[in-house]
Amino acid sequence: MRTHIGNLIILTCFILCCSCATQRSKKAGDFTTFSSNDFNWKELTGKAVYVSSRGSAPASVKEEVYTIPAIQQLEEARALMPESLGELTQHFMNQLLEQYPDLTEHQKEMLHNDAKCGMRVLSKKTDPKYFSFVHHKLQKAFLYLRDTKGIQSGYAFVGNISKKNVGGQKGYIINMANGELVEIDISSAWKGVGYENDSGQTPLGYFLVYKDYHQKGWQSKTITTDPKHIFYKLHRQAYDGEAMYIFRKSTKIEKAFICSNQFGLIGQNFGSEYIDLSAPQYLQKSPEDVCYIDNSNSGKRQLYIHGSNRVDQLGFALSGGCVRVSNINSFIIKEIVAKQGTMPVFLDAVAFHEPRPVKVPGFDDSDLESIYNSQSIVLRKQNLLDSVSLLKNLYANVLPELANSLAYRMSKVEKQHANVDIYVTVPFPESAMKYWLTLHQSDEYANITFQQHFGFRGEYFKNVNRTTQNPFFKAYHSQEINDYFSNRISDTKSALHADLSKALVKYELDTVLLSSVEINDQTLTDDHFNVLTDSLEPLEYFSISNERKRVLHYMEMIDSLTQSNPEVFSNWEHLQWVKKYIPFRGNSQMVAESNGIDYNDVVLMQAYIYALGEEELYRKGVKAGELVSVKGQYFQDKLSNRHGVAEAMKMMDETGLWVLFQYSHSSENRTLMKMVSVAYPKEDMLYGMQMLAEAYYSKYKWKANQYVISSEVDGETISLAD
Repeated sequence: MRTHIGNLIILTCFILCCSCATQRSKKAGDFTTFSSNDFNWKELTGKAVYVSSRGSAPASVKEEVYTIPAIQQLEEARALMPESLGELTQHFMNQLLEQYPDLTEHQKEMLHNDAKCGMRVLSKKTDPKYFSFVHHKLQKAFLYLRDTKGIQSGYAFVGNISKKNVGGQKGYIINMANGELVEIDISSAWKGVGYENDSGQTPLGYFLVYKDYHQKGWQSKTITTDPKHIFYKLHRQAYDGEAMYIFRKSTKIEKAFICSNQFGLIGQNFGSEYIDLSAPQYLQKSPEDVCYIDNSNSGKRQLYIHGSNRVDQLGFALSGGCVRVSNINSFIIKEIVAKQGTMPVFLDAVAFHEPRPVKVPGFDDSDLESIYNSQSIVLRKQNLLDSVSLLKNLYANVLPELANSLAYRMSKVEKQHANVDIYVTVPFPESAMKYWLTLHQSDEYANITFQQHFGFRGEYFKNVNRTTQNPFFKAYHSQEINDYFSNRISDTKSALHADLSKALVKYELDTVLLSSVEINDQTLTDDHFNVLTDSLEPLEYFSISNERKRVLHYMEMIDSLTQSNPEVFSNWEHLQWVKKYIPFRGNSQMVAESNGIDYNDVVLMQAYIYALGEEELYRKGVKAGELVSVKGQYFQDKLSNRHGVAEAMKMMDETGLWVLFQYSHSSENRTLMKMVSVAYPKEDMLYGMQMLAEAYYSKYKWKANQYVISSEVDGETISLAD
């Protein structure tokens, strides 16, 4: 009897295990995490896509355009697309119909004879078996975007950069609401997967494409055009005439170029996070060797998704590092980026099947798009205020590398002339945040002392030197920054000159070429400060992240309300605490006798709360399935339009206080201050709250902390990354 019961228990456990295994197996290939409905552009972005079928072009133009094979393929695909993508595709078609008469005869000939579309729409209706198969193979990429990044609406791009012979070199425009896919041919690096500068390899991981991205000095740029410039070549970040061919000819006739549209890939992985990829199995390496990705230099490497004049090579790993797509498909991506403001991108390498023999198109390693002969080296993770570590890295590693790169590039061109620009930016100090209104509205800032209160990890510095080599964690005047970095740049120029002399000899170049290398220092003032005054010297070398700029924005907004709408400080409950400090405005010496708080303190604290609240509300919007494409003023306007100004400000106030309360009890908080509740009157704990807010925002200061060395060599390089 016991044996029978024991066998029954074993059998039951076996069945349960099999059931669990079946469920796990089913989950592995399941795509039910995507909802069944398409999203609505108006709900997502606030604006609908208004298009009319086939536009208003003359019948003769329509007849000619719709006989083009690639356009016929696009129309067939559009009929099967989700409605949201179909609207964007029709918008492009209407533009093409309208501008078609403006195309040159050569453009029309290329469009008729050689253009490529090659879209394949995949859904449960069009091709359920292959649709499920692709979701199974790329599930890690899709789940990363949807679960880890919370992107549950809009469109993303997933690229499979494994080789053609195992089913790779395909890109997928994915509807993040319902999981429907548009498959297109792509071309990634012929040198394979990699992350090093000048490697000519394609990185893996998570990226963002921005419609507008304004990081100075080094980031790859998104540049788009109207259909009338289809097949135009991009060279040195500008359009440079039509491509002669959009298939491979002899490199002596025309080399490979970026064509039509380019979308800058801005890497979002910094090596500290395990990214679950399928690539380890494809690359036959351990996950530890593959999945800790640092693709943050992709902007510096000027890597793009872009249209190509080598459309015959699409589907094969033959690029110089970028992800090539056809020119027509680049316009569909352009419509997505223009509508969303951003487009998430995930690149993985997945084998769809066992290797098969394939015939690779003609190729030689000199047929690659150039990098415009330019290179930028950026030190961002180093603390520029820590002289010892910065100088050690700069002189021991960075400058010799730059000198060798310059000499190498000069050895490959005919006109051997080079330019090097050096500039430095350091974070705008916390102490200057308090005096922003004074800086912004008057020229009485000569005696204002600055101080960096916090490091990049929220560590607090008192008003003393940490070390004798570290002068900027005490109170200082802006002139000290000016003198210090002017001298540092001068020393850098001398060291680079010496390293370059050695590098020229190494590449068998005459050292007389040193006279053709111009090394200049470029004084940079943040655009946010350019509006202040004609005399910008006090703010040279200072920069500020977008997150901290929002604090300054809200300071200005609150200050404007005191003049234009003072009644809100009585009517809006959350602003009533500010009211008694308004008489102190414009007099930094005048403070409340009871607590020593002045007008600047109060406005700054309320600005911190608003900025924290806006950031959290934005994050919640993304997690709720709204792919909110813009931050800043547009997002603030969106909140105001939806809830009304008073309610929107109240929401930001309540949310900002809650964020500060949570942060005060988190492990990230390195101050001794903790908020007991969010209900106390703000002035009762203002100084502690300011310390918490400054510590919280210190994690963004590194974005304004950089030492940039940009170099450019005249002439044509032969094979840097495209």
